[in-house]
Amino acid sequence: MKNLNSYFNDNVPSRGDISVSGKLEAYVGNYYVRENFWEKLMTIYYDNAAEKFNEEIKTTDKNIIAYMTLDYKYAFVLESMIKKFCEDTKEYNITYIPAENFIDQLFYVDDLTTLPDFMKNILWIDDDFLSDEKIKFDYEAFETIDSGVVYLNPKHFSVKELVNAVMNENEET
Repeated sequence: MKNLNSYFNDNVPSRGDISVSGKLEAYVGNYYVRENFWEKLMTIYYDNAAEKFNEEIKTTDKNIIAYMTLDYKYAFVLESMIKKFCEDTKEYNITYIPAENFIDQLFYVDDLTTLPDFMKNILWIDDDFLSDEKIKFDYEAFETIDSGVVYLNPKHFSVKELVNAVMNENEET
């Protein structure tokens, strides 16, 4: 398990001479960057088998190699692609967070007060009482969970779960 708090910093990302999507798609090739400005994260796809610059990159889960904040400050990158992605984006001063995969619960946070802006409105609930009978049942937390809100357990979550929580954040939290 990796503590995400250890990656949070005061680095100032660089906007570079061109956007990340422009550089990766137009200059490097084999990338497609889905950038939705109303969201907080962009999804970065890569397909080495595609014909450089001439073939559309398929936006399938198997081609996702990174999720990056729109301000270029943080990027969760597959460990298998981190060397290439770092080289292709080195001028942006990104904090790279390596992930073995995006599905397994490989991350945790131990200090909710130091979260970066893109994670500020996530609802955090320690739901371990649901699977461990030795932990006292939390009726209030259960009621919140049962309402269907999107939340994360700070003790263990995946990148996919984090992306889902960021994209579906509960503004009232």
